[in-house]
Amino acid sequence: MLPGEVNLPRKIFSSDGQVVNRLFTVLCKASDSALAQGFAEIVKDVQERWFGNRSLPIRCPDCGGSHVIGKGWRSRVLRTSRGRIELFVRQVRCKGCQRTFRPFNQALGLTTSRRFLDEFIDKAIMLGIRVPFAYSARVMKELTCGTISAEGVRQQIAKKAHSISFSEQIAGETVLVDSTKVKAGKKQRGATVNLAVTAKRGPQRNGRSSIVKKLIHLNVGSTAALKHRLRTVKAQRVVHDGGEDYSDCACYVQRCRWHLVHQLKHYLWQDGIAWKNRAAYQDQLRQILWRPKQRPHQAESTLNNFIESLENSGLKTSAWHLRAAKKEALVFHNVEGFTFTTTTPLEREMRELNSRADVGARWSEKGIENVLKVLFHLRLNQTTQTTKGHA
Repeated sequence: MLPGEVNLPRKIFSSDGQVVNRLFTVLCKASDSALAQGFAEIVKDVQERWFGNRSLPIRCPDCGGSHVIGKGWRSRVLRTSRGRIELFVRQVRCKGCQRTFRPFNQALGLTTSRRFLDEFIDKAIMLGIRVPFAYSARVMKELTCGTISAEGVRQQIAKKAHSISFSEQIAGETVLVDSTKVKAGKKQRGATVNLAVTAKRGPQRNGRSSIVKKLIHLNVGSTAALKHRLRTVKAQRVVHDGGEDYSDCACYVQRCRWHLVHQLKHYLWQDGIAWKNRAAYQDQLRQILWRPKQRPHQAESTLNNFIESLENSGLKTSAWHLRAAKKEALVFHNVEGFTFTTTTPLEREMRELNSRADVGARWSEKGIENVLKVLFHLRLNQTTQTTKGHA
């Protein structure tokens, strides 16, 4: 065999049309072995250099003494997507108190609790926030050379969620808020998930408009936490669907125009209007809310006239619905800066939320909150969404 040639098994080259597949498998195993060996050698060499550099004193964690001697190496095994890698960590002994310790663990990132490299954990988390934990563990085992249990996936997601902090810089942004029920907690109807994002127009992508959305709050439970968050970040413009009162949570609060029209259908039903006749009333309201180049006082006057016409027709419930929402229905006419006046960009995220939460089993409230927090942090705070939406 000439220098530089690779010694390969003869069975690889049997003429059955699978040469490239078998060759790839063999070379992958060889490269993984070389990677593990090279990785361990470099880590060991780095520690030798640090230990030999006496300008950086090593101090005992117990007595603080700097007179230490080498005490061999300690084996550590890390799980990665390329398989298990055995590393060796330098041990030293303090001459003062006889304590044996490993001085370079912190600098290397090899804390006592570390069993996986971050690249493997990141892959497991990316699966776990989208599919069930048990399925994530099976996929990791089948598609990588590493293994992690379903409970391990859950723990890593919980750890990641605990480290996430939401941005406080939302000055001038439009905040969209919404809530939905998920099957979690002890109550039969489940627990409430509250979500708040900022949304603004992004660049054109492949001929389509994009929307840049940032997650600023997510919690499972009472909406009081969401309202407190809006007050804390001093939100200026908030758009909601009318399910909660946010009047004291922001400077300007706008009711979602789409929801106002859509919800009217329910109140018309309560007033006894037949299904085929409800669309006419909805179209009138839609024209008032979406009429272009309409002055603010004209829009308010037209809306008041529409509410009076409903009352005169005996549609008391429908009129009450619009009168209660009137104060927040046309705020965008008087206040500039609303990037969206509907919650359409947020509804896309609510569908994603329901898709992950609906697994046929009951979650714990903290469990589903951890999954959703990581999911939307990675989905929104690190990517730009391309979508079609109504302003």
